[in-house]
Parts: sequence; C-alpha cells; structure tokens
Amino acid sequence: MIFCTSVCLNHLAKAKILARSLKKHMPQSKLVICLLERSVPVHLLEDEDFDEVVLAKDMGFANFESMIFKYTQYEAACACKGQLMKYVYNKYNKEQFFSYIDSDTQVFSRFDEVFSALKTHSIVFTPHYNEPPRDTHTIWGENAEILILRVGIINGGFIGMKRSVQSEKFLDWWTARLERYAYNDAELGLFTDQRWLTAAMILFDSIYVLKHDGFNVAFWNTNQRSITMKKEVYLSNGVPFRFFHFSNIHYLRERLPEDSHALSKVVHQYLAQLEEFETIYPTHFEWSYSCFEDGRLIEDYVREFYKYNPNLENLTPNPYSLSARAIRQLNKKKKKKVRYH
Repeated sequence: MIFCTSVCLNHLAKAKILARSLKKHMPQSKLVICLLERSVPVHLLEDEDFDEVVLAKDMGFANFESMIFKYTQYEAACACKGQLMKYVYNKYNKEQFFSYIDSDTQVFSRFDEVFSALKTHSIVFTPHYNEPPRDTHTIWGENAEILILRVGIINGGFIGMKRSVQSEKFLDWWTARLERYAYNDAELGLFTDQRWLTAAMILFDSIYVLKHDGFNVAFWNTNQRSITMKKEVYLSNGVPFRFFHFSNIHYLRERLPEDSHALSKVVHQYLAQLEEFETIYPTHFEWSYSCFEDGRLIEDYVREFYKYNPNLENLTPNPYSLSARAIRQLNKKKKKKVRYH
C-alpha cells in the first residue's frame, strides 16, 4: 500500500514517527510526503524514512498560487489531500491500494481490516465515534454531538482506497471541492476537507465505514476506547490497536490517567519520540506561504478578500506577487463581497 500525508516544515518530526511506525508494522508500504512549502530542505531529501517528497506546487494543480492563497496553513494542508491522493494514484500505477493518513499518527499494527474491506469496497472511511459520545461537552465547551455534526461524522485523518472507477470518480469530485471549498467556515457549513466526506457517503457507491475500535483512536474518543496491553501487544477495547491519531496531543497529556496505564505509556512514548526527532526537524519554522514574495506577512483579512471574491482570481493569478494594498484596491472595485460561489 502507498501511504501519503500532507505536511509543512513544522510537522516533519511527526511525519518521521509516522514513517517509522508504518515501516515497522507494514514493511512493504511506502510513504509519500507532500511538503506544503516553497522549497525542500536538502536533509529531508536524504531522509531514508520518506520514500518520496513532493512539493505541493508540483502535484498538478491548475493554478497553485491562486488556490493556496485563500487558505490558512491548516486549511491548506487539508485542501491538498485530494490532489495528493490523485498524484500517488497516477504515479504509482501498478499499485492497487492507497491511503491518506495524517502526519500526527502512529501505527501500532497492520491494517488487516482495511485490506479486508477493500476486497469488496473501493473506499474506506473511519468515523470520529463508533457509538454516541459519552461526554456532554468537548474541550471547546460545545455539545459533542453537535460539534460532530458541524465538523463531519467522518474523520479526514485516514482514507483507504483501491484502484477502481469509483475511487477515480470520488477523487476527481473531492479534489475539485477542496481546491475551492476547504475553509474552516461554520457559516458556510464547511470544515476543511471533512464535511465533504459526509456527503460522499451518499453521492458515491462502494464506500465502507470501518467501525473498528482500534482505528483512529484520538483524544475525542479515548473515553470510549480502553487501551490495554497483553503480551507486549496493545489492544483497544480488546481488539487489535491499529493507530493513534495524536491531534491535540498536549491537551491529551494534561488529562492522562496514572502513568502505569497503557494509554499514558502510548502518549509518553510518542512525546519522547517527538522530542528526539524535533532535533532534526524543529517546529519553529514560519510557513513559507504566509508571506508575499516581498516578505511581508499576509494578514487573514487579505485572504478573506481574495477567497470570497472569486473574480479577483482572474485579475491576480498569482496574488503572492502583489501586496495587501494592491489586493484591497482590487477588492474595492467589486460592488459587493461574494460569499457563495
């Protein structure tokens, strides 16, 4: 299986943990890194844990600068997922199985249930919860079930896929939506790539939702997943523990059970690896697409001007070559702000 993930420089240490864990439990797999930066550091190209590193701008976007300018760093990493999967799907044309997996993930055992599901289906999704949330509120103070409705019941941190007509149709559709509609915008009913996955379950055939307690264990569902160890093998609710999604790792660390608990061991071991690999790939880098070509920082309101006025794209195919003042002036020429396009 070809795995791929989308990262910026500040997440490379996490991606290295992912790469090491994939090779440990699925030695025949490959990991392709999409780097969402203007250039690739030389030492990254020499890192044998990564089978391929490709710049996001080189994956085949029709107008990369115009697309990426609309997004924050987090949104941009999500917006590239579809194009990244199309890139590996087309390049590795002899491979039958593909997967997107978030960089802040560690694999603990082989994905047997995914391979089994792909015998009869083309696409595999995993949900945030396999049963109704037990807690009334989340860390953000929202009702947990309402939050899941807002961000999407399917988690975009993992997608399994096999080569098929249905997979190609889904990828074409999803990629087109993410190029323009991968915003985190509750008013528009959008949450990066994830809300589209909820729609995909109805719009496309041959999608399997894998409700297995060993997949996509994360801070939002750890109160439903009992992590234990038996004969040096981790289990989740008594079934094989496949992978942990370390989103909001520092929040999780502050609320861990006693140190002897298996979950605490999983988290502390991950943090130790992260500390080690951050000596190679530090996290302090500024995103290279956060500035105009002249080095000036792009404020969020400037991105807002551009993304909600699609006609500006025809006037400014490369907004990075302009300035905040130039984009404001172009925006004033429009009679009103466009919210839906």
